[in-house]
Amino acid sequence: MNRAPVRIALIAFACLLCAGGASALVSCTQEVPPSPGEPELRFGHIVWNGLERTFATYSPADLADPARLVFVLHGGSSSASAIWQSDFGRSWKALADEHGFILILPEGRSDPGDPSQHHWNDCRTDLNNADAISSEDDVGFIGHLNDLAAKRADIDPLGIYVTGASNGGMMTYRLAMQLGDRLAAAGAIIANLPDPSECPFEAAPIPILIMNGTADPVIPYSGGCVAGPACDRGSVRSTDATVSFWVGANGASTTPDQVALPDVVASDHSTVTKFAYRGGATGKDVVFYRVDGGGHQVPGRTPILASVERVAGPKNRDIDAPTEIWEFFEQHPRTTP
Repeated sequence: MNRAPVRIALIAFACLLCAGGASALVSCTQEVPPSPGEPELRFGHIVWNGLERTFATYSPADLADPARLVFVLHGGSSSASAIWQSDFGRSWKALADEHGFILILPEGRSDPGDPSQHHWNDCRTDLNNADAISSEDDVGFIGHLNDLAAKRADIDPLGIYVTGASNGGMMTYRLAMQLGDRLAAAGAIIANLPDPSECPFEAAPIPILIMNGTADPVIPYSGGCVAGPACDRGSVRSTDATVSFWVGANGASTTPDQVALPDVVASDHSTVTKFAYRGGATGKDVVFYRVDGGGHQVPGRTPILASVERVAGPKNRDIDAPTEIWEFFEQHPRTTP
């Protein structure tokens, strides 16, 4: 892999994204320097549809030439900083350093009661929780960042991807459906499609990876109410129905290749089975990782606190989710401009 001889400064990257948005709907505001808590991230703000929106960027010291780009979406009540400091974010940083790609971490709408927490408008129509409700144009916001990034000479326009977990995973589905002509592939973790949905299910064929746990207490594997029987956070389809939707949308084989992955950490009381629904001539594969016994946790090597596990369920440690997703992304570049 060819690598750029010099590092692209993070501040330049963030400002150039803003600089491309000189329209009635978008203007660049203050570019925020990194805070001591996350010195590697560079934050930028734009105004989109009258609302100030925030995003963070990470550019490794040794970039590929051209560099691919991955959008990483936080979960509900989270933020770019929080996801960066998590096992999930640290894994993506390590992969970016190793493979020379750029990360963009956009933020959803700030919660009314706590500006440090954010949510995505992920197509759920039956939300009754004020903090979780968002009607913002998140597709337009992320699509705008995508378009600006794709115009940069040092970024591969055929190598732009999106991934996220939980609320970010559901937003990943929405982006795959509505920006499928601009993205190479997508990866959604601990997330199912909403049911009912305000978004039309008119998916552009796009390779997609899905990774869900069968013991998830928040996004139920078998479908139904999100985060408990009150249903104030809406409801979702089952994982089987979500996978079937994408298999049908992509015209993939309904008979998957199946392999049980090694049970590396027996003490996590969970195992992983990988199902690959091949996309045939179009290459629009659907790959599903069923985490048997896994909870509302992104699989990764680092253990979690018992107190967290009691609330969110078990964490699988046999695999590292970002590593699996990046391998999938590498195998699925966009084939047409």
